[in-house]
Amino acid sequence: MIKLIAVDLDGTLFNSESKISSKNKTALEKCKNDGIKVVIASAKPSLSVSRIFADLGLDTHQITYSGALVIDKNMKPVFELRMEPEVCRGIVLAGRIWKKGITLGLDDGMLYYEKEHPYNKIVIETGDVIKKVKDLTAENICSRGLMFSISAYENDSFEDFLKEKFKDSRIKIMMGSPFSLIINHADTSKIFALKKILEIYNISPDDVMAIGDSYTDISMISEVGIGVAMGNAVPELKEAADFIVPDNDSDGVATAIEKFIYG
Repeated sequence: MIKLIAVDLDGTLFNSESKISSKNKTALEKCKNDGIKVVIASAKPSLSVSRIFADLGLDTHQITYSGALVIDKNMKPVFELRMEPEVCRGIVLAGRIWKKGITLGLDDGMLYYEKEHPYNKIVIETGDVIKKVKDLTAENICSRGLMFSISAYENDSFEDFLKEKFKDSRIKIMMGSPFSLIINHADTSKIFALKKILEIYNISPDDVMAIGDSYTDISMISEVGIGVAMGNAVPELKEAADFIVPDNDSDGVATAIEKFIYG
């Protein structure tokens, strides 16, 4: 019996216009009304996630920054994993040299940047709030760093450069989308954060359905009772999933709920 649903946002619950379809919303509302907890598990900042779960009328803990920060319904941190300040500075400096678009997410739920870059437009289009600062390496910023989102593409040599330069640092570097790198504390993962929430709610991973589309969802999909990949998911996630549903423009989340919970 599924007692909790963990669902990613971009590419999963969101369609290609970064909106939640009426069918997906209705399906989640039905779960909530039937006592099934709904947890958003996203790489998005906490400010963006809080707006979504407020719109859905949720009252559960939520996973943000790919698991680096869990917040409660009032946006208060339940736990967080910050990167070392010196490592944050080093990544910013490397990004400057490579002329990359860099945003750094903090505990206030906003993404900070210091240089105008075409990547900023992509970030804004997904609904995130970004704020320009003079210097990303400032102590009051780097001491609170939870997640970098950096412009990059698959097989981008910048990813290889960072992994070599920071190979002895406690960070995790992975593709968050086809056009961005995500960098968090090494212990960060959606399943790590989800298990924290399950402990609070006294729910077994076997009683969870998780739905996602990207590399950051693989750990979560692999370790719950029902792991679902969207039709638009990366191949590695599809291989790890128990089931594949239609893509994010075809109400795949609603399909998963109808088939595996109410079917």
